[in-house]
Amino acid sequence: MDFLNNTTAIITAAGSGKRLPGNRKKQFRELEGIPILIRSMEPFMASELIDNLVITVPESDIAHTEALIEQWFEGINKPYIVIAGGLERQDSVFSALQVCPEGTEYVAIHDGVRPFVSQELLEILFSAVVIDKAVIPAGKIKHTVMQVEGNYAVNTLPRHQLINVFTPQVFAYSIIMEAYHQAYKDSYFSTDDASLVQHLGMKIRYIWDNDFNIKVTDEADLFFAKQLIEKKKL
Repeated sequence: MDFLNNTTAIITAAGSGKRLPGNRKKQFRELEGIPILIRSMEPFMASELIDNLVITVPESDIAHTEALIEQWFEGINKPYIVIAGGLERQDSVFSALQVCPEGTEYVAIHDGVRPFVSQELLEILFSAVVIDKAVIPAGKIKHTVMQVEGNYAVNTLPRHQLINVFTPQVFAYSIIMEAYHQAYKDSYFSTDDASLVQHLGMKIRYIWDNDFNIKVTDEADLFFAKQLIEKKKL
């Protein structure tokens, strides 16, 4: 893809991981001996589409993260920087956007606990972003979804109009920066980057992804992640 220049991947791993009990933050928990964060970074380190990486972690974990990267990606000369995250995910991503190398044209924003991104997905997303400027991977809704009020389900939402949204989400750098500036100006907050672009009034292109692109949030996710790795060994 010689039409892509100056691409940066932002890996967000500054959360405390409270929904996954244990004595280590979930991004540093291991799957078959490899930290989840390292597994989540690996496709971006390996991809020729990515020029640079910015990784956000808790400030107290910067040195530890840098040591892990040096250990697991020894010999890979791709530029990266590890920075302290903010109070919320939105703050962390905004900080990362501000330290992207000058001239960055496209940015992929990815959860640091989503360890099963494929090279094929990256290629499809970056092919699409050149045209649509804002692209997200998505999965189909399999269950009935209802709106609730208090302890009661009051409305069934039309499943065919809904999608599950994954990462990496890929944007033209100028657009995602505009979206973040506008969000802070309007005091608009979201845990999803595409939502900020929608807040600008833009539509988001979605690309179907498989359901293996899971986010390790709780014990059930950790169980499924281990099963996926075991399956890959077969």
